[in-house]
Amino acid sequence: MNVSNFIAKRYLFAKKSRNIINLISFISFLGLLVSSASLVIILSGFNGIQEYVEDVYGKFAADLYAFPKNGNIIKKSDSLYRSLETNKLIKTYSKVIEETALLKFQNRWATTLVKGIDENCYGKNKWGSNLLDGRAEFFKNGSPTILLGYGIQNELQIPYNENLTNEIKIYSISKKVKLSIQNKESLNQYNLVFGGVYTINPELDQNTAMISYQVASEIFDLDNGANYLEIYTNSEKSLSKLKKQLSQSNPQFTFKTHEENNQLIYAANDAEKWMVLAVLIFVLILSSFTVVASITMLIIDKKKDINSLVALGANKKMIKDIFFKEGLMISFLGSIGGLIIGILVCVVQIKFHVLKLENASINYWPVLIKLDDIIMLVFILFTTGLIASFLPGKLLIHKLLNS
Repeated sequence: MNVSNFIAKRYLFAKKSRNIINLISFISFLGLLVSSASLVIILSGFNGIQEYVEDVYGKFAADLYAFPKNGNIIKKSDSLYRSLETNKLIKTYSKVIEETALLKFQNRWATTLVKGIDENCYGKNKWGSNLLDGRAEFFKNGSPTILLGYGIQNELQIPYNENLTNEIKIYSISKKVKLSIQNKESLNQYNLVFGGVYTINPELDQNTAMISYQVASEIFDLDNGANYLEIYTNSEKSLSKLKKQLSQSNPQFTFKTHEENNQLIYAANDAEKWMVLAVLIFVLILSSFTVVASITMLIIDKKKDINSLVALGANKKMIKDIFFKEGLMISFLGSIGGLIIGILVCVVQIKFHVLKLENASINYWPVLIKLDDIIMLVFILFTTGLIASFLPGKLLIHKLLNS
């Protein structure tokens, strides 16, 4: 049996001659236990929120977006389309129109951002629970339909009934006629059938309506143009390569990934996550200092034992190893125990949704455990544990032996 291991275990579990050392050792263990458990729980909580945000904002998101640098229209004759059709990294792409319009139902009005979308990219299989009423179809019995966010539906006070045909008037400014108060032809007017209600994310729910791209092109006089393009890749791994290729061959356009297009949302979530992580790591470092205090006091308390071991032939390295391993045991038991407790708490939340959320878009706090985070935490915990265990022996043993 390794002598330093045996003595370190005896010192850890045996009663010390001074109760204060027992207390400091327990505080060290408890501090590391709580800190490491908190790190796992907090990180997993932020991961859950991030996954939920990604699901909310990413379900109907494209891999890449193309925007014109000059003006706000991509014409049907632009050379960009040739680049997209010949690039083998691209699975498909679609044109999107986003224009502001007025909607009217009976005597109620609503200013709305109308999105003209390709129904092939927004197929029925994508909507699922996002569609509250109606069907994910942009034509009903040959007539064009309009899908409303529930906020717009509430503003217009329009009911949905499968057996009734409620029509919504849409007004847009004509791009073919000079705008004038006296000229009624400066406004385009179309009648659309109310086709359903959706809830996707707060931004789209409160001020957006969706119609077919072809209908939108006619309503807004865009002649098969688009405000931007949505591009879908064959593989997410090729996204950065595709963006670089398209940017170099089409300098008159700006290309953004989904995360770049929603940069504020993702950046805020990441910033909060890493700021909280930094605070918790600082608390962990403070907890590690109690290990230093515990080992320091133990060394002082066991001064007679050290002299006895030296008299029996123990060298300086063996004496250092005893207290180094003592510190490691306190650090690793607290850290590993905290990680296990943190993971168990997260698993309970995932399975049973113990922590509820009221008046929120989700009924419980989402939690996601990531292996990368656990590996990172293990590295941080073991590094701080090694340093905290090494310092007392390095600084004190040499001084005691020389004296």
